[in-house]
Amino acid sequence: MINTNQNPYLSVIIPVYNEQSRITYTLEKLTSFLNEQTFKWQILIINDGSTDNTEKIVKKRMQKNPRILIESIPHQGKGIAIKTGMLSSSGSYRFMCDADLAMPINELSKFLDAAEKNYDIVIGSRQISGSNRIGEPLLRHIMGRVFNILTRLLLIPGIHDTQCGFKCFSAKAANQNFSPLKRLKDLHLILKFFFLLIKENFQSVKFQLLGIIIQIVRSISLKTQL
Repeated sequence: MINTNQNPYLSVIIPVYNEQSRITYTLEKLTSFLNEQTFKWQILIINDGSTDNTEKIVKKRMQKNPRILIESIPHQGKGIAIKTGMLSSSGSYRFMCDADLAMPINELSKFLDAAEKNYDIVIGSRQISGSNRIGEPLLRHIMGRVFNILTRLLLIPGIHDTQCGFKCFSAKAANQNFSPLKRLKDLHLILKFFFLLIKENFQSVKFQLLGIIIQIVRSISLKTQL
C-alpha cells in the first residue's frame, strides 16, 4: 500500500500509459474540485510502464501537493493498473476514472452520495434512459455502442454501459474483489467484473447534469466476489 498518513475518505485512482499530453490538465481539474471538498482525499496515479514523460510530470506535481501519489509498474495493461490502484490506495472509498477525464468530475459527488447509502459499488452509465451525451466524438460513441450491445446480447444482459470510466468502490469491495484476481487484461477486466454482477439488484439514481455525458448512476449492492 502507498505510504500515506492521511487516512483519506476518498482515493481517486487513475491508470495511465503515455499520458504526458493531458495528465497536467487532468490533475489540475481534479485538485481544483477536490480542494473544494471538506473530506480528506488522495489521487493515486498508476503508471503502467509509460515511456514518455508522464511519470516526470506527475512527480513534479507531487512536490507541490503531497496528496498526489504515483506508483509505477511494468507495462501490463489497464486491468493490472486498476487492480494495483485499488489495492494500493487507502481511501474509505476508491473512485476510478480514465486519464482523459471524459466525464465531468463534479459528478463524483453523486457517486459518493450513492455509496454512502450502503452500496459497495457505484457504476456510471451513459446508455440508460435519460442519459445525455453531448460533445462526444461520433466514432467513439458508435464503437462504444456496438461493444455494449454485443456484450449485453452475448454475455452480460442487464448492464447498459460496460465502458464508462467512472466507478466507485468501498474499501471492502475493492479489497475483497480485486485481491483474488490474478490476470486482468483490459477486456477481461470488463467482462469478469460485470459478468458476476448481473444477478445483483439495481437501483437507479437520477440527477441533473450541467455538462456532458452522464446522467444516471447505477448502484450495485455487492454480494458476490469477482
